[in-house]
Amino acid sequence: MVAPGRLPFLTELTSLLREREVEESESLLELEAAVLHALHGCGFSRVDHWEVDPGGWLPLPEAVHPGLIEPVGHLLKALASDRWQDLAGAYAFSVRLSGDGDRRADAVLRRRHREREHSLSLELWGHVASFEVHRIVNALRDHLPVLRAQVTESTAA
Repeated sequence: MVAPGRLPFLTELTSLLREREVEESESLLELEAAVLHALHGCGFSRVDHWEVDPGGWLPLPEAVHPGLIEPVGHLLKALASDRWQDLAGAYAFSVRLSGDGDRRADAVLRRRHREREHSLSLELWGHVASFEVHRIVNALRDHLPVLRAQVTESTAA
């Protein structure tokens, strides 16, 4: 799974989940934290929207300077609040992050029905050079147990 030694925030996330006796979705939340952390490292640091299914939209994080708290910190704060039940019962987590200029990343992490596998879809919007796409894919590979990855390219007119 995700190597806890490489991601220090997972210790806090794991303790919050254990306090609330969340077991089934624990891996989904750990993976989502890893996705948020990897994308933050690639310049996508502002949470514009996020939601869980079932449960719906989550309140947007308080506006802070991106250097003060990364998106996974907002996730930890949400878990510490009364909204933790929406996160704990989720089988899908969607987030829209934005970076500099018009760059945006839409990520959807889903738990596959009746399996212990997950799937991640990531769409990048705005001007993203091909070397940045490879950097993002490598960051996700560094933080997630990726079995298969497929990169498709599209240019919207």
